[in-house]
Amino acid sequence: MLDTEAEENLLLLCHDCHKIIDHPDHIDFFPPEKLREVKEAFERRIEMVTDNGGLTRTAALRVGSQIRGSLALASQREVAETLLAVNYLGLVETQRSGDFTCRIHGAAGGKGFWDAAQQSIDDTLALVRQAIDSGDVEHISVFAIAPIPLLVYLGWQLDDKMPTRIFQKHRDQFVGWSWADQSDPIDFEVLAADAPDSAEDVVLMCAISSEVNSAFLPEEIGAMPRVEIRPLDVAPIPTLMVHEKSLSNFAAQWREALVTAEARHPNARRWHLIASAPITVAIEAGRAFMRDTHPPVSIYQRGADSYEAVLVLK
Repeated sequence: MLDTEAEENLLLLCHDCHKIIDHPDHIDFFPPEKLREVKEAFERRIEMVTDNGGLTRTAALRVGSQIRGSLALASQREVAETLLAVNYLGLVETQRSGDFTCRIHGAAGGKGFWDAAQQSIDDTLALVRQAIDSGDVEHISVFAIAPIPLLVYLGWQLDDKMPTRIFQKHRDQFVGWSWADQSDPIDFEVLAADAPDSAEDVVLMCAISSEVNSAFLPEEIGAMPRVEIRPLDVAPIPTLMVHEKSLSNFAAQWREALVTAEARHPNARRWHLIASAPITVAIEAGRAFMRDTHPPVSIYQRGADSYEAVLVLK
């Protein structure tokens, strides 16, 4: 008699995969031989990874928001596949120790949206900090989709003390969240025009995904001194960040940009961040801002024909 609960017949699946495989209309697509093949391939992959130096234990932080009317959020399957491909082991999927999920509801610009969204991020990161303080979490992997100001806020709240790896959502569905690392990494440069060092406001500009249209800047900040970071020797485009080394290059130059802003404008009482940047760049930009050291930072959201300050880091 067949023992259906024997280890060789056990296949653990997530809820969504169970629904697909167990659906009566799909029986012919998943005969026993096919399921055993899937199970054996996964076991071989785990065996190979663990034999080659082990896995880094990490907690997944997923942040999602409304994009064109529906919630955009990395699925647990996408996260698991991305982590396994880089020899990471996702921790147990609980809000206590492994899968931290922040769902930001509402449309950007709606009444109370920015305050509510920041609160959602704060609540999720409070759980992350609890897990860190208890010793359950020693590494974080970030998968986030949200408007740029919220990504900057997320990075600011994460800071750079906890070992963290940020994954980029790519337009190519076959790449998904994995870093391609196939092309050469991009370098970046910092540009700062001469301006009086007595300025009390400074504009920090990130032109990574596209050029920043100066005509869209609010009149009150249009004439302020600027410190800009942009790709070196290439034009800004939305698909620029495909190599993970490009992100570390950005992070290093962005910190140089902040040092430049401090040195050139020591009397500045507020910074204003205008960014056209991919997910990972926005988060890294936020991680570099230091409480009690840097001035408050107003973060701007691009509208149809203007930029609007929507939140402040202080």
